[in-house]
Amino acid sequence: MILQPTRENIETIIEHLLNGDVVIFPTDTVFGIGCTADNTQAIEKIYELKGREKTKSLLLNVPNITAIKKYATVNKTTQSLIKKFMPGALSLILKVKTPTILSNYTIRNGKIGIRIPNNKTLLYILKKIRLPLISTSCNLSGNPACLTATDAEKIFGKKVIILNTREALSGQSSTIIDPSGKEIKYIREGEIKFEKIKEFLK
Repeated sequence: MILQPTRENIETIIEHLLNGDVVIFPTDTVFGIGCTADNTQAIEKIYELKGREKTKSLLLNVPNITAIKKYATVNKTTQSLIKKFMPGALSLILKVKTPTILSNYTIRNGKIGIRIPNNKTLLYILKKIRLPLISTSCNLSGNPACLTATDAEKIFGKKVIILNTREALSGQSSTIIDPSGKEIKYIREGEIKFEKIKEFLK
């Protein structure tokens, strides 16, 4: 079922998330499928729906740098990257702060992937639920990500509720880097080019 971006429908999405459901929503890049990051059962459903290997990690969406610092360790380089490129299509791999409410599925080798999406509706939802939101691309694993609510409905039908905010999508995945160590690891080049990040850090 596709919901249009009325205030009532957005509150319905928030209610579903807080009740432990999986939902589909647009980010600033592509449509995502997600749930609250503390709900292991819902996360397992996402893996099942997508046919995704459980060894593959999942990114977290948060509304601001305060939330990033709540769940991850932020060094000076990381803080400067956040201020320059977020909200936006940059995902950071950072050391998780412990103890944590986050599901083990969100943590790999003591680290989490985290970003602040540049989507007004999604940021509103994140502030309201006061929890990180899992967001993995809305697709069957290995296939292109959905760019419209209609595409998402064709794949997942009535299994998952879909929010259609009509905000512009870039159609490209977020760029992923790991600035948590002495040297930055460049993991996946997406909308933000590696060269742009390297130039900024000079």
